[in-house]
This record gives sequence, C-alpha cells and structure tokens, in this order.
Amino acid sequence: MATKERIIIEEMFQIVDKSGADVPFRLNTYQAELDANLTGRDIIPKARQLGISAYFLARYLAKCLSKRNTRAVVISHDMESTQRMLSRVHYYLEHIRGPKAVIKNASKNELTFPKTNSMFYIGTAGARAFGRGDMITDLHCSEVAYWENPKNLITGLFQAVPRETGEIAIESTGNGVGNYYHRTTMRAYEGKSRFRIHFFNWLRSQEYRVSLNEQEKEDFLKNLKDDIDEPELLKMGLTPEQLMFRREKLEELDYDLSAFKQEYPITLDECFQASGASFFAKVNYEPLDSWVKDSEDKNLWYLEDAYKHKPNRYAIGVDVGGGVRRDRSVVEVVDIFKDEQVAEWVGDRTDPGELAKVVIRLGLHFRDAFVTVETNNHGAVTLLKLREGFPQLGIKGYPEYLLFQNNKPADTLLDYGFKTTARTKPILIGNLRTALYQGSKLHSPALKDEISTFIETDNGKLEATEGCFDDRVIAYGVALEGAKYSPYIHEIPTQTVKAAAIETFGMEQLLAQLQAKRKHANGDYPIPYQDIGSYERPTRH
Repeated sequence: MATKERIIIEEMFQIVDKSGADVPFRLNTYQAELDANLTGRDIIPKARQLGISAYFLARYLAKCLSKRNTRAVVISHDMESTQRMLSRVHYYLEHIRGPKAVIKNASKNELTFPKTNSMFYIGTAGARAFGRGDMITDLHCSEVAYWENPKNLITGLFQAVPRETGEIAIESTGNGVGNYYHRTTMRAYEGKSRFRIHFFNWLRSQEYRVSLNEQEKEDFLKNLKDDIDEPELLKMGLTPEQLMFRREKLEELDYDLSAFKQEYPITLDECFQASGASFFAKVNYEPLDSWVKDSEDKNLWYLEDAYKHKPNRYAIGVDVGGGVRRDRSVVEVVDIFKDEQVAEWVGDRTDPGELAKVVIRLGLHFRDAFVTVETNNHGAVTLLKLREGFPQLGIKGYPEYLLFQNNKPADTLLDYGFKTTARTKPILIGNLRTALYQGSKLHSPALKDEISTFIETDNGKLEATEGCFDDRVIAYGVALEGAKYSPYIHEIPTQTVKAAAIETFGMEQLLAQLQAKRKHANGDYPIPYQDIGSYERPTRH
C-alpha cells in the first residue's frame, strides 16, 4: 500500500528526465522499496546515485505541505551537495502540479510553510549546531561517510529528534573501514542497534547498463576479462549489458577494483573497502536468501535446512569475549563435508560461562558437532562449563570426545581448546587462507567484511584493520583447525577434504600431518577415544 507521502510525490511533484522534459515524479525501484519499509530509524548503505536523497527531499517536502508542525532537516556532506539539494526542492515547489504552496520564508537554507506551521532546513554538516533546544521531526543525514567528525555532529542532531515519534535516516556510499559509518552500519546488520538496514546495490538500476545488440553481446562474451572477474560475475547472473557498464566505469577508475566496489557494491561488504590489501587473497562468498536470522535468538544467523544432514558432519569454532560489550563472543558452524558455513552466533553481552549454553545448544542442534574453543583470555571459563554442564538446569556437559584437545590424553582443563599464540596464529590464519582459497564457502556478509579488513601490518602482525573486528575470522579459523582432528573426519571422502591441504609452516607441522595420516591408515581415530560416561563410542569404519 502506498504511503501518503508517495501519493503526494507522484501526484504533485515533477522531475527532469534525460531529455530535459518535465515529467511526473514516479518512484524508482529503490525509492519505492524504501518508502514501503521505513521504520523511523533507518540506515541505507548503497551504490551511487540511486535517488535516495531525492526521495527524502520529496518525502520531507510532502510532509511539510500536508502535516502540521513538521520540522524536517536534511544535512549533506559539503556545500556543493547542499546547493544541489536546495535547488531540487525549489524545483519541486516551482513545478508543482496543483495549487502553489504558500511560503513565508525562503532563506538560504530554510523554507517555512505558514499554513501547516512547518519548516524545512537543508544544510551542510557542521554549518549549524543542533541540540536539545531544537526539535526535529524528520532527519536525513546524507553521505555520512564523508562528514568530518560525524559522531560529534550526529550526537547533537539525534538529541533533537523525539525518540518515539521522530524519524531518522542515515544514507551514504562507503568510504573505507573502521570509521563511524562503517561501525554504525555493521551494528545495524548485526541487530545491535535501533536502526534497520536497507542495502541497495546497483544491479536493479536500469541506468547502470549499456545497450548492446546481439552481435555486440556475442563479441563481448567471447572476450571476457579474467583479471577483472567478468567470467565469475557472469556466472552470478550479471548480464553483458551490466558487465559492459562495469568495464567502462572501471576504465574511468583506472581499473581500481576496490574503488569500483565501494562506489558500486554488489554485496554489503563491498561498500567498505580497506585502504590496504586483505591478507586473504580469495574468498568464496555466496549471499543467499536462505541465510536468515533466527526468530527467537537474535544473535544467531543460519543456513536454512543445513542441520537436517546426518550426524557428525559439523564443526564449531568459538572465540570467547568477556561479555561486557568491549569485545564479542562468536560461534561459527561449518559443514565439514561441504566445506561451507552454516551458522553464525555473535553476542557482546554474554558471560563466558553462559556462552557454554549457546555452544551446547548449537552443538546438539547440529547433531553432535565437534567443538573447538579458543582458550585465550576467557575461553577457559567456557570450556569448564562445557565439560561440567549446568546440572541445576538439567543440562549435561558436552561429550568430551567432541571437544578439541591439544594434548592427548587430556588430563586437565588446559589440555582442551586451541590457544592462539605468536607461534600458532600464523599457522591458524595461514590454514584459513588456504581453505578460503580452495573454496570454503561463506554466507555471512559480516564475516566477509571482517575477512576483507584483516591485514598483515607493516611490522608483520596479522590482525584487523584499526577500528575493525576479527572475532569472526578467528572463530571460523578455529572451527576449520579443529575439524581436522574431529573423530569423524575419516568419514569424509578424501577428495572433498580441502582443509587437509594446508600451508606448511615448518617441520613440526609437516610431522604432525604425517602422523595423522599414519594413524588414519592404521584405522585409529585422529584423537584417542575418551571416557565419555553414558555416551557410546562412535562406530569405527
């Protein structure tokens, strides 16, 4: 159902088409979708020039003309953009199809409408201070990624918007990682803020394609360029017309793929490009509609129907945070047979002990998944509760044979889990890089985002770009590392075990791999059988 504002826009406002003619303002695909799904707290990461700012200008003008006591504010990132916006609003008013609006004041940045006692202010970030003394009913922050000191400016603006009745929309293309806009967008994606995310890529725009006749299409398809990923994008469903547009834009950008992705992203993570090169050379990321958020546990995303496979084919990696919002706890679930991400749980308020309940629940849900916990910092607490369970709640401890052990036999708590050190981290990350290069499939845009911002620093450290996170990266790496030693890894056909082909970092690692192969050849499990009480020993094949 069309909103009141959309009806006013399409019935009364005009725009200029490509030929220079005045035509009715009909909402495009992106504008219509946004109009139908606004929540009052919205953030819109997007490709360039999809008409989002034009929509909000028209929306707020419609409100000023139809709703009493509207106080609409649009803030742009620079003076030139502000002037363009002002000109657009004046055009709407001058070419309105209907009675001319009564305007009392039309100053440099402000329009007032006495019949509705409404006001519309359009300005540049930082040009005017807003605070608690002001009242804004509708606020649109345009190209926030390019504002100077956006956090300070937005704090003042937000205080002027009523919490329950005011509307706030933040919109921008990306501009690097670790900044205010990047952090705010990813929090919205994770469901950690009041803002709802609306991501718009360029693929649905009719403007972003080049017309080709049949012969031109045929010639183009015969000369796809591997170095700019055209064959891969063709398989994803892009048309020759879209690929030709992309090729022309890349030429304008001196074939800077990173710059193109930031200006014309296909997936959410492409909005935010790190200034340096990611440590991971290749990532097999596939966005799917079946990657969904759990209706009950808002911290959990999962691949629908993944758990319906037979038992003993999943691995879980756990990176444990303190639960006090300074860092996050992450649980990644991998289908070992298919080498595919099937679930991701992320929380920043969960106590390390309580996290064990999440791991037990997911481990049992994914049919006796093999669990590897990173034992750094708070990981030992999670491991202790995994072993003990929660007897007072009737929750048994997780089977010990399904917990990764770094010493065998495991006599103490310290013998369990994977400890990341200066020596083991390069091995962990190197193995993860190999697995991703060989096709380990990801579905979480947040994990893809962290991977794209994970770098090797000038002093040789492997870590997230400043202002970014790497909890998901570590958890996914730990899951794959532990999976190689799970008690059912021998069930996987040899040709499908991509994780076994790891990068070699020294003689110690090579010997460990040879020893694992020898045990397999003798028919033994890669880890010794543990005393698991009431649990039955897995059937040997």
